Amino acid sequence: MSKLIIKVALLAIVFGAVSANAQSNGKISGKLTYPSEFIPSDMVVCVEGEGRTVCSNSRDKAGYVFKVNRAAARYEVSLPAGRYYIYARTREMAGTKAYYNEFVRCGMNVRCKSKNRIRLTVRSGRAVTGITVGDWY
Repeated sequence: MSKLIIKVALLAIVFGAVSANAQSNGKISGKLTYPSEFIPSDMVVCVEGEGRTVCSNSRDKAGYVFKVNRAAARYEVSLPAGRYYIYARTREMAGTKAYYNEFVRCGMNVRCKSKNRIRLTVRSGRAVTGITVGDWY
C-alpha cells in the first residue's frame, strides 16, 4: 500500500510541475501572410527577445512551443513571459524578416508609412492574439 501512495505522490509532483510551467508561459498567436496565393512550406516563425532568438525550426527551443499551420495560415507560440518581437522568414526571401510592425497593424496600405517593429509583452497565463506576421515589403 505504501508503494502505491509514493507512486501517486510522485505523479502529483510531476504533473504539478508540468502544470505550473504551462501556466507560467504565455502565448502569441495570429495569422501568417505571404505575397502569393499560398504560404510556403519552408516558412518559419521566430521570436526575438529576452536575449535570444528562437524559431519554429530551432533545435533547442528551451520552453518555447510552436504550432505553425501553413494550410490555415495560422501560428501559435507558447513561450516564457517577457517582451518579444515576432517575424516570419522563408528561404525564397532569404535575408527578409517579415515582422509584425506598424505597417502590418496599419493594414499594409500605401498610406501606412511606418515600418517600426512592435514589441509584444507576454504575461504568464495570458494570450496575445491577432498578431499578423508578414511585412515582406
